[in-house]
Amino acid sequence: MGRHGAHEIKKPEKEDMTAEELPREENVSEEKETPKKKEKKKMSKGTKTLLIIACVILAVAVLMAGTVLVLMKIGQNALTDDGSNVDLSNKADVLENGMIRYNGKLYRYNDEVTTILLMGIDERAKTEFDGVYGDGNQSDVNVLLVMDPVNEKMTLLAISRDAMCELKVLDEEGNYLGPTTGQLALSYCYGDGAERSCELTCDAVSGILRGISVPAYGSIYMNGIADLVDLVGGVEITASKTFGSFVEGQKVTLKGDLTEKYIRPREHTTEGNNERMERQHQVLLALVNKALSSAKNDPFSIPELYRGVNENVTTNIDVSMMAYLAKTAVGLDFDNTIHNVEGESVLGEKNYAEFNIDEDALFDTIVELYYLPVEG
Repeated sequence: MGRHGAHEIKKPEKEDMTAEELPREENVSEEKETPKKKEKKKMSKGTKTLLIIACVILAVAVLMAGTVLVLMKIGQNALTDDGSNVDLSNKADVLENGMIRYNGKLYRYNDEVTTILLMGIDERAKTEFDGVYGDGNQSDVNVLLVMDPVNEKMTLLAISRDAMCELKVLDEEGNYLGPTTGQLALSYCYGDGAERSCELTCDAVSGILRGISVPAYGSIYMNGIADLVDLVGGVEITASKTFGSFVEGQKVTLKGDLTEKYIRPREHTTEGNNERMERQHQVLLALVNKALSSAKNDPFSIPELYRGVNENVTTNIDVSMMAYLAKTAVGLDFDNTIHNVEGESVLGEKNYAEFNIDEDALFDTIVELYYLPVEG
């Protein structure tokens, strides 16, 4: 049909429609499917177990870390002090708060320094205490290990066995009788051959150092030294003097009986002990270097070495001290030298060697090791 002949269809207006006639809109909420909630996957028993184990391990690690920190703090408190017992008044102007004026310069006490006394005992083996004091042996080697984390250095300082100093005398039952003057080595024999002997020697050394605290110690008998040398595979030294089977200038590896034969003999002259100290220092340095090398390769080797000689060792270094010392020792420089307290050897009234300490040199050493310069 033509365009004009067609009936025009008129779309009804929405407002003219009844409610029933209105086109229905889709009810989205009714016709659209409601999304289902995703169901959580249940954790398998194996996964739960692994998670629990991981949490336990983490908790144990945190606990252990906290325990180590606590132990190190306890060890630090036991091994360091504020220097309040040090008396340098006859050589320095003593000021407040650990400060001194020495040779025109200001210094303050280094309260982070740790001092350990290492003793070598002139007897083959450690024996059981029989209950009688005063029957102990003598400490022929007395070396201070001074650890200074502020200056990042470790120093070994030897004091002659013949150094004249004040000693504490005990009776046979261990009661204090009073002070006397004698060679440092004798302080050990007034005790029980173990802890009390070490404490008496620490007191004597502290007196020599004008009140510097010596809170930790370790003593070892001759068999222990020989065993230690054998455990590290022997040590090579160059003989400092011709005696016995040793020839001055020749290298020799000490093992077994050779160790005692090299470090124990001494001539009964004013220089006899000084010459023996030189030989002992050779062996001690070789042992220190071997132990440090071993510790770098295997940190557990040091406890193994200790277990190999502990029957001939006496020490008060406990777990807390060990934790602090292990932490502190890391990164400290060692000059590979054993320094000596200076002085002069003479023959005393009873024809025994006596070592008179050079007080001026000693004060220089004390200030160098235990005090820090103050600017201004």
